[in-house]
Amino acid sequence: MSRKKSGQAKRVINRWFKERQIYHRSDGVVHFISMSTRTQIALASVIGAALLWVAYASVNVVFKEQIIVAKERDRRVIETVFNKRLAQSQRAYDDVSSLNVIMQREFDATMAEISSRHQTLKAMVERKVSVANDLQALSKSLSEAGSPNGQKPANGNRIMIDVAPAEPTPRQSRVSMLRRQAAREASLQGAQIPLNSPAAPALQQMRAASSELYVEQVLLLASLEERASKKIDELKLILASTGVGAEQLTTAPKISNLVLAQGGPFVDPSNVSDINSAFFRHANRAALVVDQLREVQNAVNSVPLSSPVLVSRKFTSGFGVRRDPITGSAASHQGIDFSAAWAAPIASTASGIVKFAGVRAGYGRCVEVDHGNGFMTRYAHLNRIVVRQGQKVKLNQKVGELGSSGRSTGPHIHYEVMFRGQPRNPLRFIEAGRYVFES
Repeated sequence: MSRKKSGQAKRVINRWFKERQIYHRSDGVVHFISMSTRTQIALASVIGAALLWVAYASVNVVFKEQIIVAKERDRRVIETVFNKRLAQSQRAYDDVSSLNVIMQREFDATMAEISSRHQTLKAMVERKVSVANDLQALSKSLSEAGSPNGQKPANGNRIMIDVAPAEPTPRQSRVSMLRRQAAREASLQGAQIPLNSPAAPALQQMRAASSELYVEQVLLLASLEERASKKIDELKLILASTGVGAEQLTTAPKISNLVLAQGGPFVDPSNVSDINSAFFRHANRAALVVDQLREVQNAVNSVPLSSPVLVSRKFTSGFGVRRDPITGSAASHQGIDFSAAWAAPIASTASGIVKFAGVRAGYGRCVEVDHGNGFMTRYAHLNRIVVRQGQKVKLNQKVGELGSSGRSTGPHIHYEVMFRGQPRNPLRFIEAGRYVFES
């Protein structure tokens, strides 16, 4: 079988690749080249291989070009997609940056307003606390004096003064009304927030928290103002119980409408928000009340509300017309008398400056202290004087020792209170200092 196929192959080769001669003539001479079967097969093989190589190279070049074009197209597609995503990322970054700027601006403005209001509240509270501390110190000092007879009064003997009359409107209603008003004022903060803004939820939450804080700050101011007003009424009643009204010791406003009292440097309104303007109106009103409290409290400090004798003593003679202890006839007594142990310490009944320290006719050794605001006290019949003229003295500071110098029938202290040169009943001042303060 294989021999048959082999013979057929030889016949095909012999038919296609017969031995051939190639003749050529040159200079009249004919030459020929004989090409055997093997030579022809070798030559055909070389030519076929060359053709195959050319074909392969051509196809390879074409396909490579297509591959390059396809790759370039894919690259451009990828680059376009990348650029789009990069642009989207850039826009998103710009949006986030813009949102951060808005949030930062809003946060800074809110914190600045809160800080400003906090500083105002802090200063207001510190001023109120300062007055309260002074009053507490005065109350503590007055408590050392005791009642006119040297004993602490029973609770049933206290002078009950209603410093806060019944309110026509319940306080809770006023608080609710003020809370609603403050809530309306808090809505004035900042510009309108666009609902479609990505920052809207965060800004609304921030403003809600700021509004709640604003309402609480306004209520705190109102509470501070209310307590200060109540204390002013109490101090005024204390002064009234002495027979000297607060209007005689404090400076009345030059105009009745405090709202008209305006002034100050120009401030660019762009730097002051509506909510802060509303808050400072509340703060200004409270500040006026606190300032008034300080003025009344300073006036009270100049009033001699204590007793000149801080140890056990006995009230022996009152103020006004009495039987003179020496002549037995009716006479005016411009002070009150206390008897106590010999050389018992005699103290100043308020802070002031010693205007006289020496001997006066009828008074013996005496000390006179100017307390300001028209008040002057006199301590007479002393055994010894321990201060000098021009010296500053404090409340309950020792000025001398009890004795019986001058026109006297025995060891005692003659104590006078003068207001603008006119004698006043010292007992009313001592009772005011003792009972009303509940010292």
